[in-house]
Amino acid sequence: MDEKDKQTFLGPIIVSIANAMRAFDAPVRNPMLLSALPSDFFYNPAAKNLSNALRLSGFSSFIVAIEHIIGALILTPILMLSRGYRHFLNLLKSFESRELFSVAFVSLGSGLGLFFFLISFALGNPTVAILLQKSQPLITLLVAMLILGERPTKFYYVAAVIALIGIFLMSYEDLIAGDFFNLMAALSSLVAAVFWGSNTVFGRILTDKADYWDITVFRYIGGSIILIIFNLIIFNYTPDNFNSLTQSFATFPKLIPIEMLGIIAILYSALLTGGILPLALYYFGLRWSKASIGGLAELSFPLLAIFVNFVTLGYGLSGWQILGAFILFGSVMTLSYINTREYKASLKKNL
Repeated sequence: MDEKDKQTFLGPIIVSIANAMRAFDAPVRNPMLLSALPSDFFYNPAAKNLSNALRLSGFSSFIVAIEHIIGALILTPILMLSRGYRHFLNLLKSFESRELFSVAFVSLGSGLGLFFFLISFALGNPTVAILLQKSQPLITLLVAMLILGERPTKFYYVAAVIALIGIFLMSYEDLIAGDFFNLMAALSSLVAAVFWGSNTVFGRILTDKADYWDITVFRYIGGSIILIIFNLIIFNYTPDNFNSLTQSFATFPKLIPIEMLGIIAILYSALLTGGILPLALYYFGLRWSKASIGGLAELSFPLLAIFVNFVTLGYGLSGWQILGAFILFGSVMTLSYINTREYKASLKKNL
């Protein structure tokens, strides 16, 4: 198979598989997170209080820390052995203040992005939380304009307005009903998109001296250190959190000891659906994908997630939410296509 065949056939398939794997994240994460809340949280108004919201926040921070530690323990030694630890030490020594700040932000943004994403999973419809993540390209372009001084395409502002209309429609019914927790879920998902979209920009600052896997090592190590310290400060390593972790899948068939269920769920999320394996497959396939085709292949994640979350968790979408999702997708995909065309045109002009 020559390079052209890989770009037209193999690359997009690998990108699609990598993104499709992430669609199976919610059926594991959602019951794990809800184990920290009272069983009547969504049915008893009295249960929707600040105390339970803080309990959920603490447990989410606990889960994020464990996932980052697992990722660091598995991925970092592999890359350290393959590249040599001196490679990473020399990289750090070569970084200037702007690049060191970028490393810190990428580390912090990785943890905070996942933290807010988990909050949105637990408080509202996880399918809506996933769909709202497709606003990331718009956020990335905005942050690049502010931080890197890039000039967005003239179509960016039109696409941004249309995307905001889509986001509004996805939250319209909750806004009318005054459903505070669902609105907080939508807001948390958008905050996660801001952190992850910003990470792309600050990661781009580092790419002059480091490649993606170097940045990934710094992200996992830095994120783990920050999250370990943060959870220590808020006294988050409590028996309640460990019990919630082990009890979170008690309703599953008793094929394995209950004490291991929470750890297996964490490994499942950190490795197979929300972490290392889909990440590696995504960037492996992206090397053989045209940007425009790769963007379309990424739609396998939200489209499959809609089906998986409906079948496994019973979460569907209303008519307004479906319309809003189509508007958001359409604006982002159109902008991506236009940016790709303009980028290619600029390359030809500079030849």
